[in-house]
Amino acid sequence: MLIFQVCHILDFIRQYLLRPDIKYDDDDGGKEMNEIYTQLVKQLIDDKKVDRRQVWSFVNEGQLDPTSPITLRKEMEQWYIGMGITDITGEVFSLEECPFTKQEIEEANNNNEMILCVPKDLTQRQLGTLLRLENWALDDVLAEESIEPKDLWFKSKATASPEFIRESGIDITRQFREEKKVLFSLGIYMVFIGRFRYLYNKTPDSEFWIWINKGRYDRSGMLVAGFDRYKKFNVHGWMPHFSAGFLGARYGELPESLRK
Repeated sequence: MLIFQVCHILDFIRQYLLRPDIKYDDDDGGKEMNEIYTQLVKQLIDDKKVDRRQVWSFVNEGQLDPTSPITLRKEMEQWYIGMGITDITGEVFSLEECPFTKQEIEEANNNNEMILCVPKDLTQRQLGTLLRLENWALDDVLAEESIEPKDLWFKSKATASPEFIRESGIDITRQFREEKKVLFSLGIYMVFIGRFRYLYNKTPDSEFWIWINKGRYDRSGMLVAGFDRYKKFNVHGWMPHFSAGFLGARYGELPESLRK
C-alpha cells in the first residue's frame, strides 16, 4: 500500500511537471515550483492521503504549536472569517480565548475528537448561510431556536456516523442532561458538520439522522437532522419516543475548567 501511494504521488508530480503550459527560467522557476508544491498538497488533501490538521501542524512546525490554545483560537477565527462571517454579521469578528488546555487539546487529537467553537449571538439562519446548509427549519417559527449568549467551546467525537442508535429522543436527552453533556442544537450541529467537512473532506451522518436535543419542535416534538440518500441536508419534526436503526445522537463536552 505504501509503495502504491508513493508511486501515485510521483506520477502526479511527473504529470504536473510535463504540462506544456509550464515554462521554467531563471526568473520565475521558483514561483512555478512553489505552485507545483501547493497543488500537490491540495491534491493529497482532496485524495484523502493526508488531513488538514497534519498539514497545519507540519507548516507551522517550529513556528506555531498546533496544540496551543492560542493557535487553536486563531485558526478557528480564520476559518470563520474565510467563510465570510463578517459579511453576514457586518461586524468585526473575534473569538473569546480557548478554555481548553494544551494537554486537553493533545488528548482530543489522540482520541479522534474535534474541538469546536460556536460564536455567540448567531442565529441558526446565519449559521446555515455561513456553512452553506439550507433547510426549512432555519426559518420556521415552530423550530425553537437556541442562540449561544457567549462563544461556546466544546469537543465532540469526530465519527462519520452517530452513536446511540435506536435510542429514543426523550431517553437520550435525559441521559445527556444527567451527564452534563453539551446538547446539540440545530446551530451546533451545523457547525459540527461544517468543521467535519473542512477537516476530513467528507460529510458526516450520510443516510443517518441524529436527535437535536436542544430546542423543541412545536409543543412536544423534537427535531431530527442528517443527510438523506440524495446527500441533501434535511430536518424533520418527530415524536420524541421514536427510535430506529438509522437514528442516533451526538453530544459535546466542555473543557475541564468549565465543568460543574
